[in-house]
Parts: sequence; C-alpha cells; structure tokens
Amino acid sequence: MSHETTRLVQHLRAAGVLIVIITGARSSTYLGRRAALPAADYEFFENGGRMLASGELVPEWTATFADEVGPVKATIEPGDDAAPPPSDRTGKLWDLYREMKEAGWKVDARDYYTSFRVDVAGTTTPGLDDAAFAGWDFRGLAYSFNLGKADIYPSTSGKAAAAKEVLRRHGLRSAHAVAMFDDHNDLELGELASRSFLPGVTHDSVLDALHRHDNWEMTNSRGVLGTEEALAAVMRLVAAGDAVEEPPPVDDAGAGAPRSADGEAEEDVPVSAAVASSIEISREQ
Repeated sequence: MSHETTRLVQHLRAAGVLIVIITGARSSTYLGRRAALPAADYEFFENGGRMLASGELVPEWTATFADEVGPVKATIEPGDDAAPPPSDRTGKLWDLYREMKEAGWKVDARDYYTSFRVDVAGTTTPGLDDAAFAGWDFRGLAYSFNLGKADIYPSTSGKAAAAKEVLRRHGLRSAHAVAMFDDHNDLELGELASRSFLPGVTHDSVLDALHRHDNWEMTNSRGVLGTEEALAAVMRLVAAGDAVEEPPPVDDAGAGAPRSADGEAEEDVPVSAAVASSIEISREQ
C-alpha cells in the first residue's frame, strides 16, 4: 500500500463510499498486516469467513458457518484458545481436512478457523495431482485458488457472500458496486460487481474472464500504481455522479469461477458493495 492509496481511500470514504477489504489471508497474517492498510468500513479475511465492521469483530457472521466449521470463539487474535486443533474440530470442513491430510495432500490450517489451504502443486504423494484434486469429493464445500494454492471454505462463505452481507446491511444495489482484484478467488466478486478494475492478473482464469466482461478494465499500471489508478477512476465516477449498470451477462457465465462440490460454477447473483477491494496480503499467507 502507498500513501496515495490511503489518501484516495480517505477521500472516497469522506464522499460516502463504503470501503470493503476482502482477502483470503489467514487470521494471523491479516491481523499482522492490518495496521499498514487503509482504514475500511468492513474487512473480511479467510475468504470471507471472518468479518470486522468498523474495526470490531462480528462473531455472529462466523457463527452462520457453524455447521461447517464448528464453534470459533469471539476473539480477534488467533491463538490456541480460539478453536481446538484441527484434529479435534467439528464440522464437515474439518472432516474434509482430516480426510485430505490422511490421503497425503499437503494441507495447512495454521491460524485458519473458517477455511484451510491445500498446496496442490507442493503435494508429493503419488497420484495426488491437479486432476485428482479436481475430482475430489468436497462434501458441498467451495474452493478457489489464491496465490497458486487452493483454499477450501463453506459454500455460504467466499468473497461474493461477504459482499452480499455488506449490501444487506446497507440496502445497497448492484448498480453502485465497484471491485478491484487480480486472482482466481476474486472471480465471484468480479461477476457480482457492476464495474471492476484489475491492477494485475495472477491467474490465467482471470485473464480469460477479462476478455468476456466489457465492464472489467485492466489498469494501465500494475501493482500499487494500478491500485492508485483504479481508486482515482472511482473518485471520478463519484464526482461525476455516474451510476454503473447491472452486470451484463457473459457468454460462458461462471467459467473459471470458484466451484462448489458438484463442480458447477457458483450461482451468479447480482449484488453491490461500494468499493470492494480484494487485496494480496503477502506471497506467504
């Protein structure tokens, strides 16, 4: 993040725009880097499984996933008392975690409470490869790829669900939704927003989707400068009072989007949130 990013975010919030940060980062990574990020109205981490509203943890949101993730204590800081170790947790997410671990997948649940990560490429067990992962029984859970690794989480979680919760709270419409993103686990957010800006592309599926969406725009600059460029574009929209239109249909709706257990693309439901920014916290989350 840059000083200019922080300045632009402050101006947008002053203009009445809600800023929403949504990331796949684990709890410890996000909370460790949070002080360096611009202030936001809502923050979601673990792919939407945990929520902060005005800086305060919202345990009621995480409790909606209790059947999948089991109980998670209402504490913002990760630690041994936030939840039992994965080997003892209840819920089908952790049943799947134990199953995949026993099968030989390289799984990671450190400081995750509503999701876990699978390093598909880093798994060395014979027979466990991309094809095996795609054919796995995910028990009705959803998955998407973030920084080249697969995150598995409740089908009612995810970045689009996080955005929809903000909309529900504020009675917003999709006509005023803007998203910024760059990775595969952001596709559902891009499908739902009316305008999207991409400061970069880190997964081939995003580039494929970009070609199908007239309302998605790659910034001229990449990385931090691209983020500044996107925020400046949103500022111009706000200053001009321009509303953005409902997301147009695409020829192959949902192709490359995060998948549920049956392999079908998740439902495309038009929603909006003022500016939903999906951020890459670090290469090692």
